[in-house]
Amino acid sequence: MDFHITAEEEALVFHVATLLRTPTDDDLADELGDEVRPLLQSLLCKGWLVINKERELTLSTIARFAVSSRRDVGDR
Repeated sequence: MDFHITAEEEALVFHVATLLRTPTDDDLADELGDEVRPLLQSLLCKGWLVINKERELTLSTIARFAVSSRRDVGDR
């Protein structure tokens, strides 16, 4: 997993983490605009996001831990 992500990519990871349902790439493009597609592809290549057979996006296991630990820091 590549831990070097841009601020835009990090913001998208946190956005995906906060959605109540599992979005597809098309759902995110509809919500955030087509310019999000290169960021999605980058996060997929870096291992932060994964797509299941229904084309639903989710955070990778390591990304979930990274998001969780970042949230824990803010709670203290």
